[in-house]
Amino acid sequence: MCLPPPLEFSMKRINEVISKLEHQVGTVMLISIVVLVFASAVLRLFDFPIIWSVDASQLMFVWISMIGADLALKKRSHMGVDLLVRSFPVKLQKVIALISYILCGAFIVFIAYWGIRLCILNYLRTYQTLKISYSFATAAIPTIALCMFSSLLEQIIDLLRNWKDAQRVQ
Repeated sequence: MCLPPPLEFSMKRINEVISKLEHQVGTVMLISIVVLVFASAVLRLFDFPIIWSVDASQLMFVWISMIGADLALKKRSHMGVDLLVRSFPVKLQKVIALISYILCGAFIVFIAYWGIRLCILNYLRTYQTLKISYSFATAAIPTIALCMFSSLLEQIIDLLRNWKDAQRVQ
């Protein structure tokens, strides 16, 4: 099955941009958490606690966790057991991979749907110290689910583009 090059190129390009943004945002958030928690601990020794540090760190940690899940999906780094599948013929491996991608896509849609519902339910709930809606944390779920779906779509396109190759599935 051959897909038009513009679709393949634009999907790869979009995911590259998203990936770079995720790396940068994740790096800034991780550094911010470390600095914030360290500064909070040190300042607490001098009776000057940063009362909002726990809420801010928790908010950033939720986003970092979801970003990490997408980056792992992009690199195909999620844990898997393929001992049995690798013994199958290449065509069967590709069929199994396609079914796996479709199931993962369905799960991502499921997560996105319930993540949106969770955002709506948490709209009025606020962080005690930050005075912002808890939906800022729960919004990580549908937002990154959209990114994950895009990553998965790129992998499906790559699989279909190389369907006739005798190369094993990665």
